[in-house]
Amino acid sequence: MRSAGENGKYGLILAIYLIGLLIGGLYVGMVSPVRTVVQADFGIDSTLGIWMINIYTLFYAALIPVIGKIADRRGRARVFTVCVGVFCVGAVICGLSQKVGGFGLLLVGRVVQAVGAGGMIPVANAEIGTTFPPEKRGMALGLAAVVVGVSNVLGSVAGSAVVGAFGIENWPVMFYLSIPFCAIVIVAAAVFLPASQVDEEPARMDVAGSVLLTLSILFLLLGVKGIDFGQAGGLQHPATVIAPFLAAIASLVAFRQVERRAEDPVFHLEYFHSRPIVITMIVSFFIGCFVISLVLVPELAEYAMGDPLGSGGYYVLAIGVTSFVTTPIGGKIIDKVGPKPVLIVGLGISIAGLLFLTFIAVAAPSFGTLVAGLAIVGAGMGMAMGAPTNYMILESVDPKDSTSAIATITLIRQIGTSLAPAIFVALIASAPGLAGYQRMLLCVAAFNALALATILFYQSPKQQSE
Repeated sequence: MRSAGENGKYGLILAIYLIGLLIGGLYVGMVSPVRTVVQADFGIDSTLGIWMINIYTLFYAALIPVIGKIADRRGRARVFTVCVGVFCVGAVICGLSQKVGGFGLLLVGRVVQAVGAGGMIPVANAEIGTTFPPEKRGMALGLAAVVVGVSNVLGSVAGSAVVGAFGIENWPVMFYLSIPFCAIVIVAAAVFLPASQVDEEPARMDVAGSVLLTLSILFLLLGVKGIDFGQAGGLQHPATVIAPFLAAIASLVAFRQVERRAEDPVFHLEYFHSRPIVITMIVSFFIGCFVISLVLVPELAEYAMGDPLGSGGYYVLAIGVTSFVTTPIGGKIIDKVGPKPVLIVGLGISIAGLLFLTFIAVAAPSFGTLVAGLAIVGAGMGMAMGAPTNYMILESVDPKDSTSAIATITLIRQIGTSLAPAIFVALIASAPGLAGYQRMLLCVAAFNALALATILFYQSPKQQSE
């Protein structure tokens, strides 16, 4: 049995990482409801204004694997602390853009924020997964997952609340509010986080591979964002889709050749030869599609209930409350029986909730049925969201590669979150009234069913070796 002092040490480490994850998670969605306010302030239209969101998601996804690899080489605690500082600098730049630099400086600030966030989430999960003892690992990863998931979902609510409290003309406050919290995390991390063990003489950094992988992801996601699933053939402007995809393919071909010769590759191509890792990747992709669908809940609630614009965000609380409860429960169960049963149950509950929403809550809308359906979905999401797949990848790789492995899963999940919204919006527009939303919910249920079918083939590497 561990002493109270040891438990307190782990509690303090977890608290530092959770605050960092909360900061990074909130700012994923916080900018979305304030976008129109910022556009009006700078005198730009939505075509340009949407890039304050797009540029963040692009660079966040593209840099995740590279920063993860750096963390494995230089120490996770050190890189996490630096990433929090970088994120804070980005927030300051975003805030200053109202007075100097304009929208161009805001985009620069969002890129800097993305660099910081791209390291905070995978590094924190990897450090929790490798530092905590096995009997506490699932619970700790569950708490990390609920903080990331709930903060992502509630980010839009927080953005609206900040602007409502300080006034639309003071939107930079939204960015400045992160500064004191970042400062607390930086000081606490420097004082209390144990240094990670690293190789004294690491192999040469795979710079060429890092650049090519970053370019591949950037081009791939640019191509995905150019697809209009509501158009026949999906290509409204073919050049904006075909050119990035061709560039992504060329970069991937070059990347594959470079990685074969790299002393310490940024991405391990042998992952694709491991059945447990490939299954984890596929499941992570569909979970990314699932989680991002929740950003459409406010729109669905407002349309179904006839509520005023901007009020639908409060329905997200039904998801947040139940997921906050079930995520740590799922983590504790993982510590006892492993991730596979928890993921199966979580996906099953979420499918049941989505079907309830489709055929009952949306078919005959009422406040009670809508909240009940969202609560069921949140309960399932809490168990399936992040802890099981993070646990699965950590038990499939060498501990020294844990951060880059977590970064790989985070990247795959992020690709799902980038691709799925265009599909969901097209389905909503494909039928009049609430019928379009029903099609969207059925699509989300289908993604979860595919993830559930895939996880049935998963076998823990520990079980395979026995």
